[in-house]
Amino acid sequence: MNTAMISPESTSGASRRFRRTRVGFVVVAAVAVLAAACSSSSSGGGGGSGGSEPTITVWNDALASGSCGVPAAKSFLTKGVNLFEQTNPGFKVKIIQEQCDASTPFDTLLQSSETAGTTPDIGQMYVGGQVIQNGKYLVDLRQYLPSSYINSLTGWTYVTDGYGTKTDGAIWGVPFGAGYWYSVYYNKKDFQKAGITTLPTTWAGLLADAHTLKSKGITPFDIGEKEGYTGAWTQDSFISGLVGDAGVLKMFNGQASLDSPTLIKPYEAWHSLFAQGLTNSDAPSLPNANGIADFAAGKAAMTFTAGFFNSQFEKGLGSNVGLFPIPSLPGSEFTKSLSGGPNNAYVVFKNSKHIADDVKLITFLTSLKVQLLSAQELGQYPNNVSFKPTASFDTSQPLLVDIYKYIRLQHYVTGEAFDNVMPGTIDSYWYQTNSAVFGGSLSPQKAASSMQTQMKSYLATASTG
Repeated sequence: MNTAMISPESTSGASRRFRRTRVGFVVVAAVAVLAAACSSSSSGGGGGSGGSEPTITVWNDALASGSCGVPAAKSFLTKGVNLFEQTNPGFKVKIIQEQCDASTPFDTLLQSSETAGTTPDIGQMYVGGQVIQNGKYLVDLRQYLPSSYINSLTGWTYVTDGYGTKTDGAIWGVPFGAGYWYSVYYNKKDFQKAGITTLPTTWAGLLADAHTLKSKGITPFDIGEKEGYTGAWTQDSFISGLVGDAGVLKMFNGQASLDSPTLIKPYEAWHSLFAQGLTNSDAPSLPNANGIADFAAGKAAMTFTAGFFNSQFEKGLGSNVGLFPIPSLPGSEFTKSLSGGPNNAYVVFKNSKHIADDVKLITFLTSLKVQLLSAQELGQYPNNVSFKPTASFDTSQPLLVDIYKYIRLQHYVTGEAFDNVMPGTIDSYWYQTNSAVFGGSLSPQKAASSMQTQMKSYLATASTG
């Protein structure tokens, strides 16, 4: 593959944390269904204005909330809404269920609905780019949220206009869940068999352990990099360690070039795994889902991902699965770093007739009680500052407790992932370069150069509207 073959328009669609390919989604039909649902629900009465029972519509995007594969009836959102209705007589909530498809069709649906004014009252969106770039269609919630509530949750930077750089910037959404943090997941039995007793804290140390595992006849890493997702998670961690949030925001704002060591060094490290024979031989062409399944089945000692696969790993490997942070690269500003960040947010669309009621529902849905219902489903612990793992939580969610300890007790610096901040078109292009660089058909230098070309084009378009 060369740079001419990589086109952002050719991607099948990807979105934030796990840009899972979503296919078979008929956008025109979806817009029509959504328009009918919203017009029927938002035109009648409203929370205090007409005295009738308000009907609040909630756009449930399973991809954005990390609930793909979970039946809607069993989702934490459904459970939370049921609890809300039980404790708030007179309120009615209608959940509009979206398919867990690809981001490109969903973004088209979102844009069409925003333009037509057919969005529901509340939507689930990704923090970072998706929320902030749609700000003009969203209610600024700052005036509706008391400071005590804001102080009770983490993750506000990435739902705030200007990413927290503007004084009293508009708050376009409410974050929920402490987020996904990219890690090395490992098989404890394989490490024991290879005589590895100390978890690596440097990239060189990780490579050394991988060679030790290989010498014992154990495949070090099982990776499916066909879509470029695993490379994104790993390089997100490298980039956060190298320059932190401030450096990523400079690239987003055009103040720093993507054609720089900040991208080149992560590309080089990512390629080195395959070049040194430390992965499954078919890694460049293997779909991500297959790589995840193979690791869960015990076919390799390690893989790179985040909490959205905790349940699958625990089901396959039981107590033998563990995790540790992806080590930073030499020269990193932050050597003890975790990348990922808040993933989920509730937003209120401007066409809502029930803003005060919307906020009341969102406040309930982000309570510690409701967020605890979502821990296993989402693979992240609550973002309420009051949360502390109990003995039962420790038993049921050991991997989340490990992440909690790295962040809260060992004070790892947490960085918002590169692809959380960057525009979707840049991310989609990046995934393709990740796969090509990993397999060796595109050099790190050419990949970084092509990324900068794409970013310059995006910035030029954005500046002219």
